[in-house]
Amino acid sequence: MDHNYWNVDDFIADSQRLPCTFNIDVPNMGQIQSNEERDIKALSRVELPFWLAELMALNNIVSINKPKSFSTRVKAALDANPTSVQLRHQNIHWYALGARLAQLMDDDDTEMQVLSKAYIGRIAQIFQQSQHLSTASTSSSSAAGTAAEGDEHGFATAQAIAAMVSDGPTLGMSTGTAMSAEITDFLQGMEESERALLRNGQEGARLMKDFMAGDH
Repeated sequence: MDHNYWNVDDFIADSQRLPCTFNIDVPNMGQIQSNEERDIKALSRVELPFWLAELMALNNIVSINKPKSFSTRVKAALDANPTSVQLRHQNIHWYALGARLAQLMDDDDTEMQVLSKAYIGRIAQIFQQSQHLSTASTSSSSAAGTAAEGDEHGFATAQAIAAMVSDGPTLGMSTGTAMSAEITDFLQGMEESERALLRNGQEGARLMKDFMAGDH
């Protein structure tokens, strides 16, 4: 239960529902099931919010089953090509949920390695696209004499990034450059922490450009 109460990712992870199997009979808790049984029988399978599943698992009342977003199929796809997997479709806070879940699994080291490998396999693409978007948005703003899709510094705002990742095949046109379908799919499939990294990469590129130009 090592997490930060004020961390948004942790807070949202707490509300995620996990598939669980009861290890024992539990009286007077049938209301958490969809049927009309008063008691929960051992081996019953129920989806519980993370905060409750965690508490019960630590007391050996339930065993937590891996969600589909961390299934063998997803891991195999990440092993084959990390950037081809749309993590956002698995869970918008995939890393945060995975890190919390790993603490409750018997093979927690293995689960953390999966998260680390996915992160390492995707971070280069995130960085590359953050630089690309920063350059494109700056060029577009300079040419148009305005930053309609960006802030006063010319790089895309959080709102603009959110709009861009929902543009479909024309992703990037709002910043003056078209992107391949592969890159479009990757950007649309980034989960929340990856989108934050994209934003930070854009800002870092802008700050470095200003520094090199003497605007500091």
